[in-house]
Amino acid sequence: MELCYNLVINIGLLALIALALTNIPVVEKILCQEDGHAKIGRFVLGGIFGGFCIFSTCTGGVVQGAIPNTRVLGVLAGGLLCGPTVGITAGVIGAVHRFFFDPQGVTTFACAFSTFLEGIIAGAVYQILKKKNLTLRWPELLLITAIAEGVHMMNLLIFVKPFALAVEIVKTLTFPMVIVNSVGMLLFYSIFKDVYMRQMLEEDNERLEILNNDLLEQSKANAKPKIGPFGLQAGDHAELVEADNIFYIEAIHKGAKVYCNDKVFYSNEPLIEWEKKLDSSDNNFIRIHRSYIANLTKGESIQPDSKNGYALCMKDSNHSIIPISRKVIHEVKEYYSM
Repeated sequence: MELCYNLVINIGLLALIALALTNIPVVEKILCQEDGHAKIGRFVLGGIFGGFCIFSTCTGGVVQGAIPNTRVLGVLAGGLLCGPTVGITAGVIGAVHRFFFDPQGVTTFACAFSTFLEGIIAGAVYQILKKKNLTLRWPELLLITAIAEGVHMMNLLIFVKPFALAVEIVKTLTFPMVIVNSVGMLLFYSIFKDVYMRQMLEEDNERLEILNNDLLEQSKANAKPKIGPFGLQAGDHAELVEADNIFYIEAIHKGAKVYCNDKVFYSNEPLIEWEKKLDSSDNNFIRIHRSYIANLTKGESIQPDSKNGYALCMKDSNHSIIPISRKVIHEVKEYYSM
């Protein structure tokens, strides 16, 4: 029970250190580097995760000549999160330190060798997941940690002499180290994984902001200015007429007549100039005949005319009839979904 308690305390301390480190901008940047400058950063990370291994060894207790610890967390987390370079570097650092920490210990070689193997295991799993484009889930993380500790126990049985002592050590350590370290790995791994999630969210937000800005600029580029109002002559005075109040425009000599519901205005500008003025994204105004521009929102019906063609009947007070050119009849019918 005391052994489990010590391991839990060890994991808690590691988690606090990990939380502090991941809030340091330099460490966060190195964790998320994937470009050509990341090679040195990988070794730096290997040193950081190797430091977790050293801390775990130094804070571990002593049971029958063995040192129960959470060293596996640093090695596996480094390799699974950051790849073989980090995992193996952390494994080598942890293994070398474990060897020189207690050179004459009965479990020294077995534990050091296991630490190195854990780095290789983590790097190999990382490569497999990356190749198959898979994400590591928590049941798999528990299983990998349990397997790594299982390898640790196997090495103890192989290298610790006498064998009877090895069996006693394995009986004492297997349950607490496999169970506690496997659960502890979920916490430790998630702390560093959270850095990647934050980075992904920031990158997604940046991409969305760029996309929104591009769409806004595109919208601005494609948007056409509001049309009207127009200053038009009515007898001895001029009036401002909104585009929506215009029913149709008729060409006359050197100018045009602008028809509203119950008023007629005169313009010195020809239809071609009015086409430019009335051009908008909604395309309500169409030159339906060489002599007429019609506001299709003011159309009442389409009917045959006397020349085997079609004419547009307007909604004005006179129910004006405007001829439709054969060239644009399909466009007009499409506007009215006919």
